[in-house]
Amino acid sequence: MDELLREYKQTLKNTKKLLEHATEQDKTIIRQMISDLEFVIEWLTTGRRPGHKRGIERRAAYQREKLFDPLLMQKFFRSSEPVYEWDDHEKQDVITSWDRERIEDALSVLTKREREVYLMSRGYCLTYSEIANYLCISSSSVQTMIERAERKIKKRINESLFCMCG
Repeated sequence: MDELLREYKQTLKNTKKLLEHATEQDKTIIRQMISDLEFVIEWLTTGRRPGHKRGIERRAAYQREKLFDPLLMQKFFRSSEPVYEWDDHEKQDVITSWDRERIEDALSVLTKREREVYLMSRGYCLTYSEIANYLCISSSSVQTMIERAERKIKKRINESLFCMCG
């Protein structure tokens, strides 16, 4: 990584020298190159995208780690029988039986309410406030239930050989 950073800095230095003797038409292109090089150098130096206040290491736990592939979760819920009045999606049979078994095993540790909230959030991509409105509860309750459900699912995945395979 240090070698890459040195190479970018050397390229920046050479590009700035090139700017001194360039024509006006070329200066526009070279300035953009310099801007791009400075962007990359800052990113490599700080470890985060320039302009962002916090890096990936400072994100909340639910932003860093996904227990299941979100698309797989959506397919799982789309392939299940619709059980809620707000669910207007067609039933689809789009996941393998192995994936279905793994997901059902992981979700088996949730209470009925946690499963419902988790389904709405991860399966149908509803916002916390939309879920809160449907269920007549607060958004913070929704967030708490999602966090609790994810802890339970993570624990189940870590303890279960069934979920770890695949």
